[in-house]
Amino acid sequence: MRALTVTSVLLLLAGVIGCQSSPPPPVADAAVGVVTIQITNGDGAPQSIEIADVADGATLESVMRSIEDIPIELSGSGSTAFVSSIGDVKTDASQGWTFKVDGEFANQGIGLTVLHPPTTIQWSFGEFEM
Repeated sequence: MRALTVTSVLLLLAGVIGCQSSPPPPVADAAVGVVTIQITNGDGAPQSIEIADVADGATLESVMRSIEDIPIELSGSGSTAFVSSIGDVKTDASQGWTFKVDGEFANQGIGLTVLHPPTTIQWSFGEFEM
């Protein structure tokens, strides 16, 4: 009987852990397209990077982690993923990186933002509004 109780508790915990919010993984045979990343930090001309062959349903977090052209520092993962710096511009208490997806401000973090290429992501650095 005790073994049944321990097993039941483990199954319950597995179910609770499995219910955390996270986007579905990209489908292996999903359509692919280009994601354009535009970066504006206020110092000079904006930078643009094109990432080819991004699967429909990929997260912005996975795309940002794939960029090798400039240093990008991320912390956390999934629902807690956060861009700490792009290039040598770091987030601090009053300023940081915000992004738009196809011209619209996102209403969730990069780990939960699902992309449907072709898509343009605009990163800008500035003061946080309180």
